[in-house]
Formats: sequence, structure tokens, C-alpha cells
Amino acid sequence: MADSATWRNILSVEDFRKLSNVRSLISIALQSQYSHSERYRQLGLLFNAEIDASPQLDAFFNFILNPDTASGVWLDWWGKRVGVNRNLVVDGQDTRLDDEFFRFLIFYRAVVNVSNSTAETINSLLTRLIGLPAFVTDYQDMTITIRIVGDPSAVQIAILQNYGLLNRPAGVLANVETVVPNNLVFGFFGSNLLPFNQGVFNPSKVIEI
Repeated sequence: MADSATWRNILSVEDFRKLSNVRSLISIALQSQYSHSERYRQLGLLFNAEIDASPQLDAFFNFILNPDTASGVWLDWWGKRVGVNRNLVVDGQDTRLDDEFFRFLIFYRAVVNVSNSTAETINSLLTRLIGLPAFVTDYQDMTITIRIVGDPSAVQIAILQNYGLLNRPAGVLANVETVVPNNLVFGFFGSNLLPFNQGVFNPSKVIEI
């Protein structure tokens, strides 16, 4: 929207097939009998410069309509459209997400809203949201367990607890567990940490949601 289509600059024309007369640089807003009058042409350019709303429309698009570039209260407006709020409580403290993280959350929620609810999709989305490997187990009895390999931050845990971003069909129970591989495990000396039944004791932490 850099240039008006009526008072065009020939250097900015993208498709000459849309012009009525490519041999003329005269604006199509001028009748042919006045098209060669320098005064009329300058008057038209001056008039266009005063009423051209292109800068305002560009600003409206960039700061409000485009979620890629919107900020502040307009980003909050986009959050309401998809169902997320940038204000949440983390460890008992009121926390406000910054624009960039909140923008990511808006796009994430928008994808969740239109995605299916398969385990593969949940795994992919949660891994992207948390930045840690995550996988879901569907027990086919209206309950699921989501295991996160690693230690998510307090903000990420609060998001899981408050925003309902699991993208799953109606059910009665969802468990979220975290497992930190670096924790010490139980084994027998000389057995390469392989106890009975080839298992390890690595306690998980349950996140209440």
C-alpha cells in the first residue's frame, strides 16, 4: 500500500496490464483534455498527498490487524480472539507475559483450536510449547497421561495449568508428569544400571492441572 493506485508512480507499478495506457505517465484521475496541464497535475498530486490514507492504513494493518507485528493492547485483543490471556499467576505472583512470548502463545493456541486431538499432534505441539520432549499415553478410558522429559519452568507449568492447551477430546482425567533423566537412578554395581526386570527407579513429578 505504499502508493495510491489513482496517483500512481510509474516506478512502483507491479502489473502494467492493469493500466489503461502504459505509454502515458498521466494519472487516470485526470480527464484526457487536462492530462497534459502541469498545473492540474501538480494540483492533483497535492490533493492526493493531503487525503491519501495509505500511511494510516499501513499503520492500522501493522499495529492492529497483523498478529505478526501487533503489540501491546492490540496483541491482548488478539489473545482474546483465540482464548488466552497474558496475565497469569506463577508461584503465587502476578506475571505478565512479554509481547514476543505472548505472540507465540497466541499462534500456538490458534493452531490448537483447529488441530486434531491425536497423540502425535499433542506430542508435537507440547514439545514446541515447552521446548522439551513430551509424549502422551491415551488409556482409552477417557484418561491420558502426558510425560515431559526434563524440568519445565514455572511459567510453562502455569500455562499448562491455566490455558487448557492439551488439545484433547472430552475426558475425565489428564495427568502430567515430568521426568528428569539427570537424576540419580537405582541399580546394582557392575550391572550397568540394569536392575531386576531391566527397569530403573527415576521418580517423576506430577503437575496438577
